[in-house]
Amino acid sequence: MIAVCIATYNHEAFIAEAIESVLSQQCDEAMCIYIGDDASTDGTSSVCRRYAGQDKRIVYIRRETNMGLVRNTIDLYRRIIADGADYIAMLDGDDFWCHKGKLQMQVEYLRAHPECGFVHTGGRVLSGCNKWTFGQREGVYGIDSPGFANCTVVFRTKLLDEKVLETIEAQDFRWLDYPLYGVFYQKTKWVYLPEETAVWRDHESVSQPREAKAILRNREERCRMWKWLDTQFPGKVGYSETEAQNYLYEQRLNLIYQFGDLSLVTPELLNAYQPRSWKLRMKKIGLKNKIFYSILRKFSQKFA
Repeated sequence: MIAVCIATYNHEAFIAEAIESVLSQQCDEAMCIYIGDDASTDGTSSVCRRYAGQDKRIVYIRRETNMGLVRNTIDLYRRIIADGADYIAMLDGDDFWCHKGKLQMQVEYLRAHPECGFVHTGGRVLSGCNKWTFGQREGVYGIDSPGFANCTVVFRTKLLDEKVLETIEAQDFRWLDYPLYGVFYQKTKWVYLPEETAVWRDHESVSQPREAKAILRNREERCRMWKWLDTQFPGKVGYSETEAQNYLYEQRLNLIYQFGDLSLVTPELLNAYQPRSWKLRMKKIGLKNKIFYSILRKFSQKFA
């Protein structure tokens, strides 16, 4: 059986499209859809209940109090493990699949390649009315991203380890995919299939805030997760305290110009930070000269 894991919170405008995209899948593997509604305060619950009442393959779990994305998803994993699913497909409540053969293609690959435990695909980003494609990015794990979208992923359930889940849960991370898939990378072979199968929606959310300080907090969280992975697999993840600090300096500097938020300026940024490119050097100089800063702000896109 393949379990489709959908964590959702206040996705009233999107959750029906997500569920419909799963129900439209043409797959010979038995399927069950697990929806964890993290105490939504909008109409998400009504939509989910309606679909659950129409299709017995849908297991709808309504949280009475908000657990957060990580604990909500881990609880779904534990239910899926207990129910004996062989595979888990990931889909957030605000994303959707755009390929009716997605699950069949990925499950067939896993069946034919027992050495492989994790398959992800290409897809599209939807931002407003605009769409653009994404695929496999170079590199596997670094500060920025694991190099794929969660909504494209299918993995073997046996990769989930209760000890790892408990450890990640205790870290109180904001997201689960980055640290968990980092663990998977050490345990199994990964495969990328280039077909576009999913659409990742770019809108304001926990993982995609639209305010400078919130974005910076997310960048700091990425570094914390990267460092945690390094403690789990010493010497294999490539974490560097210096690299992480430089990354955060660069992010802070870029956000200052992007949002015009000078409250992000710190003494360390002005003195300790040594920019690694001429664009960043120009931005740092601009922080000490109001006129130069104003000029650079006007051309912030060119100096991004």
